[in-house]
Amino acid sequence: MVGNGETPTQGVARSNTAASAVQQSAAKLGSASITAANRLLEYNPSRGMWQATGTAIAHAPNIKDLRSQGDVSFDSHGHTERDTNAEDIRDEWKAVRRVTLTNIDSNTDNEAGKHSPSPLTATPSQAGLDDDDAEPPKASWGVAIKKGFRAAGKFILTPTGIFITIYGLNVVGWGAMLFFLLLGVGPMSKETKKIWIEIDSQILNALFCVTGFGLAPWRIRDLVWLCVWRLTHGRRSRDSIRLLAERNQSWFRRREADLAIDDEITAPFAYEKTFTGEVAPPTKQWKMDFVVVCIFLNTCFQAGMAAFMWAYNRHNRPSFGVGLFIGLGCFSSLLAGVMCWWEGRKIKIIEGPKIKPKAETELA
Repeated sequence: MVGNGETPTQGVARSNTAASAVQQSAAKLGSASITAANRLLEYNPSRGMWQATGTAIAHAPNIKDLRSQGDVSFDSHGHTERDTNAEDIRDEWKAVRRVTLTNIDSNTDNEAGKHSPSPLTATPSQAGLDDDDAEPPKASWGVAIKKGFRAAGKFILTPTGIFITIYGLNVVGWGAMLFFLLLGVGPMSKETKKIWIEIDSQILNALFCVTGFGLAPWRIRDLVWLCVWRLTHGRRSRDSIRLLAERNQSWFRRREADLAIDDEITAPFAYEKTFTGEVAPPTKQWKMDFVVVCIFLNTCFQAGMAAFMWAYNRHNRPSFGVGLFIGLGCFSSLLAGVMCWWEGRKIKIIEGPKIKPKAETELA
């Protein structure tokens, strides 16, 4: 018997039970951590400030959206959404698409007979459009302007809109302050200005680290997918470009061959439903390489800039190092953003705004 009245066997059994409970708790915690990490990586944030801004501008409401009869809403990425139940909106896009298809058809007359008509090269009658379709009435410019202000307010309330607004205002504000300090504007003493220049520079460096390092897991993930896509063959390669295309669907469209299974297309190739019923042509593949590499290089350049900012003080810090890395970092991110804007703009012109999910439409 032991002091508490338990036999040695009972004490050992109780210890084993406690150890087993600890192991189960640790296993559950580890499983929960892995699940949380996977969900975090599956989340699809914009890879940078310029990419978020570029795609938001590309998918922002245009004059046709603002002068149509329906309202404008946005998804979590700040991209325009429209309700397909609104017949007048669809009729307006139908009329606009008729003109677009006519222009595209006129540019492809030299290749007539070589290919069967496709949604992007068909004439209005081939596309199922009636010549007597009348363009629906448009809203007045006053209504369009009011709708534009309401749309701007709705955009700011989206997760991406809040990020772009707050982050952008901070970068512009502190950047303008640094610019004027470097010009010597203000009655401060020389030493005081140097102190404020250092404070301002460190704040800007911290802001750039938020995107450069905070988004690094998703940037590295995209780079791994890119390498697998380019360096392997078969299903692994196609799975990688599929994942990349899904994560970058706001500006990228993949080829039909990328959906092949075991080197053969075993099912009809289909795109997601679009607002206009048309699908943008495949994006040139080198543009995916360009965007993924540029965004990853932004993280590398930011690491170089942070090393100079944190390893040296304002008295012995080499100015060429900071200037070099901040220039390369901003330029690489800007190039990726411009590419996403340009390609996203073309997709919006052909496919129209994003379709609002049915559940949201019913709730509205």
